Amino acid sequence: MCAFYFVKGRRVKEFYEREVSSVFVEELSKIKECEDRADQVQRDARTEARKRIEDAEAEAGRIAEEAQTKAKDIYDAFMKEGQEESDQKYAAAMKQAESDSTQLVEAAKKNKEKAIGLIVERIVSTSVNR
Repeated sequence: MCAFYFVKGRRVKEFYEREVSSVFVEELSKIKECEDRADQVQRDARTEARKRIEDAEAEAGRIAEEAQTKAKDIYDAFMKEGQEESDQKYAAAMKQAESDSTQLVEAAKKNKEKAIGLIVERIVSTSVNR
């Protein structure tokens, strides 16, 4: 049962319904506003997450390129060092071979007369013994 009271010439029930309706509409609009803000925050968060992922992928690509460049530089440095060492060892080996061959030629020159004498002696002794 509803009792009707009059307040300043109006019935209380009508006044109450209007006030409640207005408060209800206000509350609904606040709820809708909060939901809209929450949706926007979610959209912004997704956008920010995508941007961060893209940035991270770009950074990873940059780091990979940098590492590859660094590795190539290190490889080139080792190859250059190895080539220089190889060239030095080759030059030293060639110098040693030249020195050895010069010594052999000198030793052969010293023994040339002795060798010729031995050969002539054998030829002569073989001819005489026949």
